[in-house]
Amino acid sequence: MNKEYIDRLTTIVGSENISTEPLELEIYSRDPTIVRGMAEAVVWPTDSEQISKIMIFANETKVPIYPRGAGSSLSGGPVPTKPGIVLSLERMNKILEIDVDNLQFLAEPGVSIREINDALKSHNLFIPPDPASEVACTIGGCVANNAGGIHAVKYGTFEDWVLSLEVVLPTGEIINTGSKTSKSVSGYNLTGLLTGSEGTLAIITKVRAKMDAMPETRMITTAYFKTPEDAGRASFKIMVQGLNPAAIELLDKTTMDTISEYLKMKFPPSGAMLIIEFDGARNDVDMRMNKAEQICKDEGVIEVKVSQTEEESEKLWSARKKAFQSLAILGKTSILIEDITVPISKVPEMLRRIHEISNKHDTIVPTFGHVGDGNLHPHVLYDEDNKEEYDKAMAATDEIFKTAIGLGGTISGEHGVGVLKRKFFPLEHDAKETELMKKVKQLFDPNNILNPNKIFPEDT
Repeated sequence: MNKEYIDRLTTIVGSENISTEPLELEIYSRDPTIVRGMAEAVVWPTDSEQISKIMIFANETKVPIYPRGAGSSLSGGPVPTKPGIVLSLERMNKILEIDVDNLQFLAEPGVSIREINDALKSHNLFIPPDPASEVACTIGGCVANNAGGIHAVKYGTFEDWVLSLEVVLPTGEIINTGSKTSKSVSGYNLTGLLTGSEGTLAIITKVRAKMDAMPETRMITTAYFKTPEDAGRASFKIMVQGLNPAAIELLDKTTMDTISEYLKMKFPPSGAMLIIEFDGARNDVDMRMNKAEQICKDEGVIEVKVSQTEEESEKLWSARKKAFQSLAILGKTSILIEDITVPISKVPEMLRRIHEISNKHDTIVPTFGHVGDGNLHPHVLYDEDNKEEYDKAMAATDEIFKTAIGLGGTISGEHGVGVLKRKFFPLEHDAKETELMKKVKQLFDPNNILNPNKIFPEDT
């Protein structure tokens, strides 16, 4: 990037909030996926006005802008696909308001979900969507990707909690969408449109979201099964019986084995486990948990164990949230982290098909995820310097996506399309639907400078 452009950016954000150092450029040009890019500069704005000026500059010069939260994306979402500027929102990290009376808060985009929940805890409140990366992932990134997580089966994804947004458009205008009310049908739902738009339509600078009272009781049961399909059938029956679990998570044997080695935990010999959580009033939780245990027994459960203490429950959730990190035990250099979601009645079949695809292509595919709402995360492992393994991994991935779509599913339940899933986009969206989406992008971003080359395959 030429010196004139760097000087203009420095004037906007100050010399302490811009870098062209090679190491920082490399760090801010990647996420945990295999996608790699290279930024020409990284800027750390501290308010909406600075972002507005940066966008006006970028729109004039046609320099691409890549917004970034914590960089915990699992789809290549913030990675620069061509030379441009990474706009990191991590220094806009204040909780601006906690309105206990109206059960809502206002925060800048760079605040982590853990920080928000820590601040709400003293009021006996929380924001229920619970991404596994809560310690790092930011409210802005979660809204931009409509993230979900472990408790989405009961509480939904971020779109169910966001009330209003302040955003900066690619052309530099600052607008506010939505309202402070829990219901509003005044005009088009721009808040809903921007939630899940993956940073391609606007840059989120403030989020107003709902919060909820902490439940009186949480209770966790772990149930161990011979096969993932058995576990999937039990999960489905718990859901259709209307037991309203707060979470149902599945871990297959490979994942259990890696967690066991990584965290020095012991699990009963089995092919899969469910972690089932209920919350609410104590008597009601006991009743629903007992019914869930009976369903598991009817599906041939090997062992059922109820956590006796809060510490034991937290240890289980901590282990689940470290499932991805534990896969490093398997010694592969690269992982394709998939995010398929199928109708809950199709979960057992999808689990069976993943196992068959893994065997067919001689590829390791540990699978875990939010089985209660059909959102599975098969992780396709391979060594990047082994051409044969790479080809097998790609073939397995293709077949997993096509199988999910064939079962009435989607290519992404919560991670977004980003770069990694662009080529699969036409499996789910026909030409007319895609054309309408592209027209929306063009309306917001006529010069295609905001996070270009994401979502749509033709832009590759």
